[in-house]
Amino acid sequence: MKTLKKRNLFILFFTAILTIMLLATGCNQKQINPKTREDFDAFTKEVFVDQVQSDSITLNYTLSKPEKYGIKNFTPTLGEYTLEENEENLVKYENYLKRLKDFDYDSLTKDQKLTYDILKESLSLNLNLGKYPLYSEILSPTIGFQAQLPVLYAEYNFYDKEDIDDYIKLLNCTDDYFKQIVAIEKEKSKQGLFMNDTAVKDIIDQCNTFIKDKKNNLLITVFNDKVSSFKGLTKDEIRNYKKANKDAVLTSVIPAYENLISELSKLKGTGKNAGGLCNFKNGKEYYKLLVQSETGSKKSISELTDLLEDTMNHNIAKMQAIVLVKPDALDAMEKVKYKLTDPKEIINYLKTAINKNYPALNDVNCTIKYVDKSLQDFLSPAFYLTPAIDNYADNSIYINKSEQFDQSTIFTTIAHEGYPGHLYQCVYFNEQNPAPIRSVLNFGGYTEGWATYVELDSYSLAGLDKSVASLLEKNMAATLCLYARVDIGVNYEGWTKKETGNFLLKVLNTDDDKTVNEFYKSVVEEPGNYLQYTIGYLEFNELRDKAKKQLGDRFVLKDFHEFLLKTGPAPFDVIDNRLDSWIDAQK
Repeated sequence: MKTLKKRNLFILFFTAILTIMLLATGCNQKQINPKTREDFDAFTKEVFVDQVQSDSITLNYTLSKPEKYGIKNFTPTLGEYTLEENEENLVKYENYLKRLKDFDYDSLTKDQKLTYDILKESLSLNLNLGKYPLYSEILSPTIGFQAQLPVLYAEYNFYDKEDIDDYIKLLNCTDDYFKQIVAIEKEKSKQGLFMNDTAVKDIIDQCNTFIKDKKNNLLITVFNDKVSSFKGLTKDEIRNYKKANKDAVLTSVIPAYENLISELSKLKGTGKNAGGLCNFKNGKEYYKLLVQSETGSKKSISELTDLLEDTMNHNIAKMQAIVLVKPDALDAMEKVKYKLTDPKEIINYLKTAINKNYPALNDVNCTIKYVDKSLQDFLSPAFYLTPAIDNYADNSIYINKSEQFDQSTIFTTIAHEGYPGHLYQCVYFNEQNPAPIRSVLNFGGYTEGWATYVELDSYSLAGLDKSVASLLEKNMAATLCLYARVDIGVNYEGWTKKETGNFLLKVLNTDDDKTVNEFYKSVVEEPGNYLQYTIGYLEFNELRDKAKKQLGDRFVLKDFHEFLLKTGPAPFDVIDNRLDSWIDAQK
């Protein structure tokens, strides 16, 4: 009874204090204008509708029913890839930013303030990156536009008959768009900013592999299957669609790749830089912006370098400590066998296995598909295709069955792409009904960082020996840091291939030419790519450590994950600011 009385007295005392505070500040409190909130929603919707119509692929993958957003009679297009378009976009972003800053921030809701902060940073960064239009590279062997386009075409959504018509029209835009790419590459060559010969060869090899079997190209075979099973079409319509699609592939898509091969072959040898971005004039300045864009981190390059080296050394030391106590664990790690190897079984298992530390998610569909043979050599081991925001119950994960990838160790890859990785994070966020503008703002550091963060956590869910699971996790973390460190070394510090080899010899105790070449080539051809995985993962670790330190026994990992997932993709400084409020609420 004494405790109850004290508790009641505290409530009364707190209420009195709160009343006094309200009376003291009420006269000076700023009036909230509801119209501001309505105008802000209208503004962000306007930006969303404009951005989502930049090209047909963005529109198709973002909305299943664009007409609900007033988008009708959209002309199929791959967009524009010209210097003039870049200038127009910069003017547009400046206008958006000016209009955004005109809103009274204090009058916005909590969610609107979050959108405001995210949009402001995104627009500002795009404006800065837009000053270097010839430094970015749309072509690369694995994540380049020409490598990704076949999958994006193959998975183009047919929600109704009109989508099929639009798709065929879109295929016929391919040749013109590739010509715009070639024009930019020629300009890069003139300005001394063209890629090196190794990158040219790898891109040409990828293109040749894709178009090798013209009559049985995957865009023909996949389309035939899709249109045959599409409900409501007559036999004549199916036959006509198949012919129209085949004609478009043979007269626009494949010629576009053939022309790209021819033009790149002509440009081969004009690249003046066989190394990292920093070897170009203003390359360091561009790389710093690229890193910020890829990672969502505001840390300086030197801070990132220290973080990577410290984390790498920490994990290596932890691995050594485990092996000292349990020497057999190292051999077991190298010969590890996962209990589950079937992707569907892994997904079903992880759906429930993650319940302890991750918030519940409504059940959604997930179709496992396999990468076509013509793309296997150049695509990732697996990838998840983000669904439309108004149709996020249907999801797809692609598995690459190339011999270069060990399918017996696919457990953690499925965790990365599925549960609790990309699929889980994407669906959970969409369930919060966020502002549509959030869906067209790209934050690879958050999305890939989250998927990497949970992938490392999944080793503990795989049913492995604890020591082996810990070794695998720490080995993966150290390897990620190693790649990211080489990326910075080559692209910012100017490491040569020899200097890269010396660094790997120091860390890995190997100077194998194949290993050195793999590291060096990957970060030269696709700079910053590894950083979004690694730095994103490390930023999440820092957020978790901060919350654990301040909350102590009150820290609940599941609740922390819920906070991250509800906040959604954003720059990490924006998330960190919200974390302070979340921590206070937990206290």
